[in-house]
Amino acid sequence: MFDAQQRLNALENMYDTLANNPSWVHPEVSQASFGWMLKEILDLRVVLGVS
Repeated sequence: MFDAQQRLNALENMYDTLANNPSWVHPEVSQASFGWMLKEILDLRVVLGVS
C-alpha cells in the first residue's frame, strides 16, 4: 500500500502543478492527460480508502 500512497501523492502533485501552469501543456494533450491523471487519482483513492 505504501507504493500506492506514494503514487497517489506524486500524481496529485503533478496534477496540481499542471493545473496551476496550463501553458506548460499543449491544449490537445491537456484534456487527455488531465482525464487520465484524474481517473488514476480517483482509482488510487478508492484502493487506499481515501475520500
